[in-house]
Amino acid sequence: TVNVNATIFDGHPAEEIAKFLDFTTELGVGVSMSPGYAYERAPDQEHFLNRTKTKKLFRDVFALGKGKKWNFMHSGLFLDFLAGNQEYECTPWGMPARNIFGWQKPCYLLGEGYAKTFKELMDTTDWETYGTGKYEKCADCMAHCGYEPTAATAAINNPLKAMWVALRGIKTTGPMAPEIDMSKQRPAQYIFSQQVQKKLSEIRRDEAIAAEQKKAAAAQKASTAA
Repeated sequence: TVNVNATIFDGHPAEEIAKFLDFTTELGVGVSMSPGYAYERAPDQEHFLNRTKTKKLFRDVFALGKGKKWNFMHSGLFLDFLAGNQEYECTPWGMPARNIFGWQKPCYLLGEGYAKTFKELMDTTDWETYGTGKYEKCADCMAHCGYEPTAATAAINNPLKAMWVALRGIKTTGPMAPEIDMSKQRPAQYIFSQQVQKKLSEIRRDEAIAAEQKKAAAAQKASTAA
């Protein structure tokens, strides 16, 4: 199965998204459907939706999909969350990301430091300071990397609810679940570029040290041979 990612942002009406999903069904591929949001490095910041608009859009899309066999690569509870029917908090450690700099803190969307090992990532990241309602950068995030793990945990803890959503389908009418309180979130810190430059400097330093050590070892070998 091919995994197609559809990022949702302003300017894409529900009908257009529904047609895309119909097309993926014809192709026989699965779809990973996660709403985009204006994280620090995202282009075209002003066109990303806030959480309320995102939930409304997903409700409209799912309403158009009633009775169709769209193949989503997500849990039913995560899709129900996207439609505003579940009150979840982010699990920022749920899908850890690693790149050439190491394990990225706290998730792949926010680069605010790196750890050499997974244990260091888990032990040195202040997880309680991240997530919607806790950090300004996370205010409009509903991405799968943080919320799919929460939905998976919810399904394990309450399998009957997960089964009910699977049987009923995604609710597209009626009141939405209460939104997370944003009044106590801490201000955003824009330190991604600073962290990247720090890691690049460390890499260059380590490479220079390794080169000097190699040069010294070669000189010593030549001296011994002489």
